[in-house]
Amino acid sequence: MKQSFLEVVAYYYKLWHEFEMELHYHSAMEIMYVIKGKCQIEIEDRMIDLRKGQYIWIQSNVKHRLIVHRENPCRMLNIEFLKKDKGQHFTSLDVLFEHSLTLRSLFHEHNRYFLLKDDESVYNTLRHLVLELDRQTDSNQLLIDNLLVQLLLWTDRNRMEFDQQSDSFYIKKVLTHIHENYDTALRVEDLASMSHLHPSYLHRLFKASLNMTINQYITKVRLDKAKMLLIHTEIPVTEISNYVGVNTSQYFSSLFKKDAGLSPSAYREHFRQI
Repeated sequence: MKQSFLEVVAYYYKLWHEFEMELHYHSAMEIMYVIKGKCQIEIEDRMIDLRKGQYIWIQSNVKHRLIVHRENPCRMLNIEFLKKDKGQHFTSLDVLFEHSLTLRSLFHEHNRYFLLKDDESVYNTLRHLVLELDRQTDSNQLLIDNLLVQLLLWTDRNRMEFDQQSDSFYIKKVLTHIHENYDTALRVEDLASMSHLHPSYLHRLFKASLNMTINQYITKVRLDKAKMLLIHTEIPVTEISNYVGVNTSQYFSSLFKKDAGLSPSAYREHFRQI
């Protein structure tokens, strides 16, 4: 069975003072790591800011360029690598993919790039890798191989942590919008558009995080608000539905009774007697 291996084809440290690279692409995948200062990376008409401790993984054949402004010098470590069928390697990508389902997505062509933040694990691995590559002999090939594996695994962990943080950000944004606008019409499509996510992806994300659908959560918020208004205000029962964003009082009564086991009027009367 044909297997693929990762091979470093270029690597270098560089202090940039003022520089604008030509837009280009290459067959090698690339990590651009900011050691000090800051820079910008243009990728497919998008401008991305990179600061100390951040790095970007760029997929092969993706157009990109580096921009460094005079007032913000930037020291970087770049490393480029290719997938190859043979060479002085010990661990194939195929073996790694078997042990890490998420690692494979680093190499998917549709993932054009990943912008990641490091806790120095990636940088320390890169430093050791570059040092061993400079010393490259028959005796340190296994160490180079192990460092490459470490680099991939640390990068994958950073990506997973970033994804989780991103997921939390989107969920929090949607929850805030629901709690501030439950009295208006709320559609999943609008919430997804506001979050710049596909509706089906937001739906899966929401259910995985809260163990209920978006519409179930909206209904819960509305009914909780209705219960509070019934107990603590004098708003007529027939008007409560308007305060919580339910179109008709009849539908509201049906929803409320299904949830509370009492009609809105009976619920108010019951809790006013306690």
